[in-house]
Amino acid sequence: MMSPVRFTQRKFRAGGTSGSVFSLIAATLGAGTLTFPYAVMQNGIAWGTILIILGALISYYTGMLLVITSNHTQRHRYEDMAEALFGKRMAMFTSVMNLLCLMGFIMSYIVYVSIP
Repeated sequence: MMSPVRFTQRKFRAGGTSGSVFSLIAATLGAGTLTFPYAVMQNGIAWGTILIILGALISYYTGMLLVITSNHTQRHRYEDMAEALFGKRMAMFTSVMNLLCLMGFIMSYIVYVSIP
């Protein structure tokens, strides 16, 4: 039986369109989605379900805050919204945090691809 990683490596050529689409889908699903069963196992069905619903509500709320902020400031980038609301220093801080987040995604991708 072939592992999912080996199957993926044989099926998709590195840098190809199919491989890129697969990587985008895998990144979009994210580790959080894949750890739901583990979270429920560790916390029990009732508490695990409550925590997942709570996480979904917080995600929805923060997404709506971003929409409201974007409409209020007429800006569409995180850095621009931070600058309009809090000034240049917060815009720089937001840029650094975005950069660190993207670097984390890159490291996760490298670990994901390098698993034999």
